[in-house]
Amino acid sequence: MPETASHPRYALLDELRGAAIILMVVYHAFYLLAFVFGSRAGRTLFDFMGPVQPFIAGTFILLCGVCCRFSRSNLRRGLKLAGAAALVTLATLAMKLFGVDEVIRFGVLHFLACAVLLFALLERLPGKLPPLPQIIIFAALFFVWRFVPPPLPPTDFFPLYALGFPSSVLRSADYFPLLPWIFLFLAGTAIGIYAKQGRFPRWCVKSRVPALAWLGRHSLLIYLLHQPLLFGVFGLLGVLTGK
Repeated sequence: MPETASHPRYALLDELRGAAIILMVVYHAFYLLAFVFGSRAGRTLFDFMGPVQPFIAGTFILLCGVCCRFSRSNLRRGLKLAGAAALVTLATLAMKLFGVDEVIRFGVLHFLACAVLLFALLERLPGKLPPLPQIIIFAALFFVWRFVPPPLPPTDFFPLYALGFPSSVLRSADYFPLLPWIFLFLAGTAIGIYAKQGRFPRWCVKSRVPALAWLGRHSLLIYLLHQPLLFGVFGLLGVLTGK
């Protein structure tokens, strides 16, 4: 989130994103150990941490929505995320050469790219509700859709799969469809109105944990690099230990 003359940079947002990226790296480390390298301990740790995963991704999604209010160009930001998402898909397709069939066709980066691009197209529309009703409506829609989803017919059409329709053919190792996660993102954009107006508490400005703030500012690069690095490290350890 850039700092401008009209509003400060809220270090708390960077620190929350930094904490989330640490948890995501740990989660993916357990995932690789469990399902790629066949570690029983990795499977135990993965099962233990599994319930936390939606909260980790949800933090990224909510914060991304907040920070859309500060972006100089959400179109450019969305295209950057789309490029990063394409790299993730290509990298996971390449992993098939090593016998790892865990292709990410519509993961959290794909979702964020679509959400930011949609927001870039719609952010200047007139007739917006005040922030508080937006937050309440979008939060309610998210929880209702997530925990009491409407019955949707199965599909083999990828755009509908990305929207949230189930499929018996299409599969994504990391799957965050637009519905219901777009509602959480939009709740974040509503919260971002308060942030841009300077209505966040002043203690949100000062960094308490600079290392977390640094990780948060570089979270996209860390996200792109951590899984190949983890795969290489675990593979090397397997060779060295003969396991």
